Amino acid sequence: MDWAMALAATEGEVTPTAVVDEVAMERNLERMAELARRAGVSLRPHAKTHKCRFVARRQLRHGAIGLTVATLREAECFAATGLEDLLVAHPPVGGPKLRWIGELAERVPRLAVAVDDLDLAAALPASVMVLWEVDSGLHRLGTPPGPQTAEAVLRLVDRIGPDRVRGLLTHGGHAYAARGLEQRRRAAEEEVEALRASAAALRDQGLSLQVLSIGATPTVGMVPDLEGITEVRPGTYVFGDANQVALGSHPLEDCAFGVVATVVSTPAPDRAVIDAGSKALSNERLVHGLSGLGIVLGRPHLRLDRLSEEHGVLSAPEGRTGLRVGDRVVVVPTHACPTVNLHPRMLFFAPGGAHWEAVEARGWTPTTNLDRTGG
Repeated sequence: MDWAMALAATEGEVTPTAVVDEVAMERNLERMAELARRAGVSLRPHAKTHKCRFVARRQLRHGAIGLTVATLREAECFAATGLEDLLVAHPPVGGPKLRWIGELAERVPRLAVAVDDLDLAAALPASVMVLWEVDSGLHRLGTPPGPQTAEAVLRLVDRIGPDRVRGLLTHGGHAYAARGLEQRRRAAEEEVEALRASAAALRDQGLSLQVLSIGATPTVGMVPDLEGITEVRPGTYVFGDANQVALGSHPLEDCAFGVVATVVSTPAPDRAVIDAGSKALSNERLVHGLSGLGIVLGRPHLRLDRLSEEHGVLSAPEGRTGLRVGDRVVVVPTHACPTVNLHPRMLFFAPGGAHWEAVEARGWTPTTNLDRTGG
């Protein structure tokens, strides 16, 4: 991020302010689109990172075949733009969610849902496609790869018919626990091999699947040969964050999202307090080797040590912060996705000017009118 331009763009704005370096974001979009093209796979980005129609449109212009979403609010928000291909990668359990899936299916021609439960799959509307989730090492959702997944998918076919079973899905999120490049590469290999082994076991039973879908920003591109894999679902790549920098999966200069904050107190030479706390910045520290709760751009001697609700505490471990009350700083958060969710809008800036864009898809509950106009 061009932090000097970020500060200039937010001159006169109330802080904390979420900002996006549009030039850096474009580099990220182009790089991932090219990676997918070279690998021969489709790109279906996870929109939970940005929750913003403006960014979604840019991803589609760069060749994305559709979007992945986590919530029904995200699904309806992007469906309202006319998007015809959506994957809901979170189990829609319960009557209200199933009713909303039915509503969405009426306006999204290619709507799919990821599940790992036969009864839930059977309860979905008949027009909704299903992807079965495989556990490739995160141990969150999904069945173990290979024969156990094959057995589950065959039972799924018996319940809902073969035409509605689109394929298999996994998320190599255990890559965030990697300590170094080799462990990250191994997580990527496990992600790919989990689907290959499961698909092979199904072929042995006479069933071939249309889609094998993987997705995690730290693992995309780590396996040179993606033969058999059909699509990738990275999310954080669009912005980058401090976690990705620490993992080595995203260069700091291409981190496109940050929060501009103002120094409100300098109670000690080695300590300063900013007006961005846990209600403006994610306090997640997901990865090994990450120092502090974000990266203060242009000020490598500072560390963001603590967040309370409206306060962030910066320290200078080697001496003086060099900050005065009224100074402003730009913080790249540890995790972009939950940080974006804290802000109602983001200020996009580029050499040609700046513009505000709403973060329309925050929250969980769909609106009553389904945003039919598209906003």
